[in-house]
Amino acid sequence: MHDTDTIEESNDSSFSAPATEDMVEIIVNAMRQRQGDDWGIDEEMNLHFSLDAAAALREVDGAHLIGEPETDNGALTLTFWVDFQIEDVMAVDQLAFEIFSRISDEFFFCQRVFETKTIRYKFVTGSDNHGHVGSVVLAGSYAAEFVDREKVRTTGTVRFHA
Repeated sequence: MHDTDTIEESNDSSFSAPATEDMVEIIVNAMRQRQGDDWGIDEEMNLHFSLDAAAALREVDGAHLIGEPETDNGALTLTFWVDFQIEDVMAVDQLAFEIFSRISDEFFFCQRVFETKTIRYKFVTGSDNHGHVGSVVLAGSYAAEFVDREKVRTTGTVRFHA
Protein backbone atom coordinates (compact mmCIF):
# COMPACT_ATOMS: atom_id res chain seq x y z
CA MET A 1 0.00 0.00 0.00
CA HIS A 2 1.37 3.42 -0.91
CA ASP A 3 1.25 6.47 1.34
CA THR A 4 -1.17 8.15 -1.06
CA ASP A 5 -3.55 5.21 -0.74
CA THR A 6 -3.52 5.60 3.03
CA ILE A 7 -4.32 9.30 2.81
CA GLU A 8 -7.13 8.76 0.32
CA GLU A 9 -8.66 5.97 2.39
CA SER A 10 -8.56 8.04 5.57
CA ASN A 11 -10.31 11.03 3.96
CA ASP A 12 -13.85 10.91 5.28
CA SER A 13 -16.32 13.65 4.42
CA SER A 14 -17.85 13.42 7.91
CA PHE A 15 -14.71 15.09 9.30
CA SER A 16 -14.76 18.06 6.97
CA ALA A 17 -16.61 21.18 8.02
CA PRO A 18 -18.30 23.77 5.81
CA ALA A 19 -16.22 26.93 5.45
CA THR A 20 -18.90 29.07 7.11
CA GLU A 21 -19.07 27.00 10.29
CA ASP A 22 -16.73 27.93 13.14
CA MET A 23 -15.21 25.48 15.62
CA VAL A 24 -17.68 26.29 18.39
CA GLU A 25 -20.56 25.42 16.04
CA ILE A 26 -18.80 22.21 15.01
CA ILE A 27 -18.39 21.12 18.64
CA VAL A 28 -21.98 22.03 19.53
CA ASN A 29 -23.31 20.15 16.48
CA ALA A 30 -21.19 17.11 17.35
CA MET A 31 -22.47 17.10 20.94
CA ARG A 32 -26.07 17.48 19.78
CA GLN A 33 -25.61 14.64 17.33
CA ARG A 34 -24.19 12.48 20.12
CA GLN A 35 -26.39 13.58 23.06
CA GLY A 36 -29.56 14.89 21.43
CA ASP A 37 -30.85 18.14 19.99
CA ASP A 38 -31.49 19.66 23.43
CA TRP A 39 -27.81 19.62 24.46
CA GLY A 40 -26.74 23.16 25.38
CA ILE A 41 -30.16 24.80 25.16
CA ASP A 42 -31.80 23.76 28.43
CA GLU A 43 -33.15 27.09 29.71
CA GLU A 44 -33.13 26.09 33.38
CA MET A 45 -29.53 24.81 33.22
CA ASN A 46 -28.46 27.97 31.36
CA LEU A 47 -30.19 30.16 33.94
CA HIS A 48 -28.36 28.42 36.80
CA PHE A 49 -25.10 28.64 34.86
CA SER A 50 -25.52 32.37 34.17
CA LEU A 51 -26.37 33.10 37.83
CA ASP A 52 -23.38 31.06 39.02
CA ALA A 53 -21.15 32.76 36.45
CA ALA A 54 -22.30 36.25 37.45
CA ALA A 55 -21.55 35.47 41.10
CA ALA A 56 -18.16 33.90 40.35
CA LEU A 57 -17.11 36.74 38.07
CA ARG A 58 -17.67 39.62 40.45
CA GLU A 59 -14.03 39.54 41.57
CA VAL A 60 -12.08 39.18 38.33
CA ASP A 61 -8.93 41.32 38.41
CA GLY A 62 -8.72 43.67 35.44
CA ALA A 63 -12.34 43.59 34.30
CA HIS A 64 -15.83 43.88 35.65
CA LEU A 65 -19.10 42.45 34.44
CA ILE A 66 -21.36 45.00 32.75
CA GLY A 67 -25.01 44.35 33.56
CA GLU A 68 -26.50 40.89 33.80
CA PRO A 69 -25.65 37.91 31.62
CA GLU A 70 -27.88 37.85 28.53
CA THR A 71 -29.34 34.81 26.82
CA ASP A 72 -30.53 34.66 23.24
CA ASN A 73 -31.66 31.40 21.62
CA GLY A 74 -29.89 29.40 24.31
CA ALA A 75 -26.59 31.30 23.94
CA LEU A 76 -25.20 33.20 26.92
CA THR A 77 -23.35 36.52 26.57
CA LEU A 78 -21.23 37.93 29.38
CA THR A 79 -19.89 41.45 28.69
CA PHE A 80 -16.92 42.81 30.63
CA TRP A 81 -15.44 46.28 30.80
CA VAL A 82 -11.64 46.02 30.65
CA ASP A 83 -9.97 48.11 33.37
CA PHE A 84 -6.40 48.27 32.04
CA GLN A 85 -4.47 48.98 28.86
CA ILE A 86 -3.96 45.78 26.89
CA GLU A 87 -0.40 45.44 25.63
CA ASP A 88 -0.62 42.24 23.58
CA VAL A 89 -2.68 39.19 22.69
CA MET A 90 -1.16 37.21 25.58
CA ALA A 91 -2.49 39.76 28.09
CA VAL A 92 -6.02 39.75 26.68
CA ASP A 93 -6.05 35.94 26.48
CA GLN A 94 -4.85 35.75 30.08
CA LEU A 95 -7.76 37.96 31.15
CA ALA A 96 -10.21 35.80 29.18
CA PHE A 97 -8.86 32.60 30.70
CA GLU A 98 -9.08 34.11 34.18
CA ILE A 99 -12.79 34.44 33.44
CA PHE A 100 -13.12 31.00 31.86
CA SER A 101 -11.29 29.27 34.72
CA ARG A 102 -14.21 30.25 36.94
CA ILE A 103 -17.04 29.08 34.66
CA SER A 104 -15.77 26.14 32.61
CA ASP A 105 -17.08 22.64 33.15
CA GLU A 106 -15.68 19.18 32.29
CA PHE A 107 -14.58 20.33 28.84
CA PHE A 108 -14.03 23.76 27.42
CA PHE A 109 -13.24 25.36 24.05
CA CYS A 110 -13.09 29.00 23.03
CA GLN A 111 -12.40 30.96 19.88
CA ARG A 112 -11.15 34.57 19.88
CA VAL A 113 -12.73 37.01 17.41
CA PHE A 114 -11.72 40.64 16.99
CA GLU A 115 -14.82 42.68 16.29
CA THR A 116 -15.16 46.39 15.54
CA LYS A 117 -14.58 47.69 19.09
CA THR A 118 -14.67 44.51 21.18
CA ILE A 119 -12.94 41.18 21.59
CA ARG A 120 -15.35 38.24 21.60
CA TYR A 121 -14.44 34.83 22.93
CA LYS A 122 -17.03 32.35 21.66
CA PHE A 123 -17.11 29.38 23.99
CA VAL A 124 -18.64 25.99 24.61
CA THR A 125 -18.33 24.18 27.92
CA GLY A 126 -20.13 21.32 29.55
CA SER A 127 -20.27 17.57 29.88
CA ASP A 128 -22.04 14.69 28.18
CA ASN A 129 -25.19 15.53 30.16
CA HIS A 130 -25.44 19.27 29.62
CA GLY A 131 -23.65 22.13 27.94
CA HIS A 132 -23.44 25.87 27.71
CA VAL A 133 -22.72 27.92 24.62
CA GLY A 134 -22.05 31.61 24.44
CA SER A 135 -19.59 34.47 24.38
CA VAL A 136 -17.46 36.48 26.71
CA VAL A 137 -17.15 39.99 25.29
CA LEU A 138 -14.35 42.29 26.40
CA ALA A 139 -15.39 45.90 25.86
CA GLY A 140 -14.49 49.46 26.79
CA SER A 141 -11.97 52.00 25.60
CA TYR A 142 -8.94 49.79 26.34
CA ALA A 143 -10.43 46.88 24.41
CA ALA A 144 -11.33 49.16 21.48
CA GLU A 145 -7.81 50.63 21.38
CA PHE A 146 -6.30 47.16 21.41
CA VAL A 147 -8.55 45.95 18.58
CA ASP A 148 -7.54 48.97 16.48
CA ARG A 149 -3.82 48.33 17.15
CA GLU A 150 -4.20 44.62 16.42
CA LYS A 151 -5.92 45.32 13.09
CA VAL A 152 -3.11 47.69 12.09
CA ARG A 153 -0.51 45.11 13.13
CA THR A 154 -2.11 42.23 11.23
CA THR A 155 -3.36 44.04 8.12
CA GLY A 156 -0.85 46.88 7.85
CA THR A 157 -3.62 49.40 7.24
CA VAL A 158 -3.84 52.66 9.11
CA ARG A 159 -7.16 54.28 9.95
CA PHE A 160 -7.48 58.03 9.59
CA HIS A 161 -10.24 60.11 11.14
CA ALA A 162 -11.35 63.22 9.29
